[in-house]
Amino acid sequence: MADVWRIIFTILFYLWWPTSKLLSAIAFALSPFWALAQFVFLPVAYLAEGIYAILSFPFRLHILERIETIYIWVGVAGLIGCIAGAGLFLLFTFITSVFKIDGAAEARSKAKGRTMKEFRAARRGKKEPHTQSPSGPRIDRVAALRRRGLTAQPILEEESEF
Repeated sequence: MADVWRIIFTILFYLWWPTSKLLSAIAFALSPFWALAQFVFLPVAYLAEGIYAILSFPFRLHILERIETIYIWVGVAGLIGCIAGAGLFLLFTFITSVFKIDGAAEARSKAKGRTMKEFRAARRGKKEPHTQSPSGPRIDRVAALRRRGLTAQPILEEESEF
């Protein structure tokens, strides 16, 4: 059995020897380029080493072991808060749909009704008789322009007693 292993290792050695010599020759030919690349990327290597040192700082000083209890406590509190928030949201949604007190539903129902312009036009149509003249509809009164907003409100001034 020992002869079988010896034969296998001998065959592998003779197969690997030319490959290793070829790789050594390529490494020797590319060594000046490798040295130049190392010089060019030296600032990047130092930056990466600094970032690694900063990121691995808690693991080197075993800080995570010291704050493990606080981490677990805050994590459980966060999970309880998320579950409670989701439960309150579902409860609120259910109650508003059962009692039909949803603000969005009211806005949709109001949007389905008539607008103020349509209501006023219908009321005006009921009050005034439709008399047609050959020149077109008769206008009895001209609607005055109404100012809306703060400019339509008078400014109340108080008299001082001084």
